[in-house]
Amino acid sequence: MDTYRRIDRSAGFPVSVLSEGFVMKRCIISLALILSVAGISDAKSKDYNESCKVADQKVAALINQYKELRARRRQLPKGNFDKEVSGSGGGLYRVLSSLGAELGHPPYTKKIIVGCLGEPDAMRSEEQMSKFLEIYRRELRKAGRKIEDGRDRKYLIYFWRGWHDFLFFISEGGVIVDHGWWFAYE
Repeated sequence: MDTYRRIDRSAGFPVSVLSEGFVMKRCIISLALILSVAGISDAKSKDYNESCKVADQKVAALINQYKELRARRRQLPKGNFDKEVSGSGGGLYRVLSSLGAELGHPPYTKKIIVGCLGEPDAMRSEEQMSKFLEIYRRELRKAGRKIEDGRDRKYLIYFWRGWHDFLFFISEGGVIVDHGWWFAYE
């Protein structure tokens, strides 16, 4: 180790100092370590959510598209129209439809949906949703599916065009049992 002595003028006595190269090397290594740890924790907190457990790359891409389009919709000033987020057949509608088909059934859970898509725009009970469920029930009948009354159903609502048109996930005891749409047809 290369050391030399110098006089510290403020203290008035000789002080041993490590060579400048050694000190510089230690500073650079420390700084690199701090920056890499900060970068890893920052990336993990932004892009990684422990409760979003989807293995399918296609679904992961849909989730990322949804987050971008949802943020874009939320930033859109009132009265402005963006075909991609509000237009019939636009990107937000297509992505929500695909996410409903991919995530709107067991084994997915409320925790996974919220972890992946973010907090719903609204949550409702069966009673609160009753006025919105006729279209859902009609579609079930058309498809030949049995309409079952659920216990303790919660509806996770994700807006396409606010309360006019939205996707909902149906959760029973925390497990997603189905999904559906409400369309105002206006």
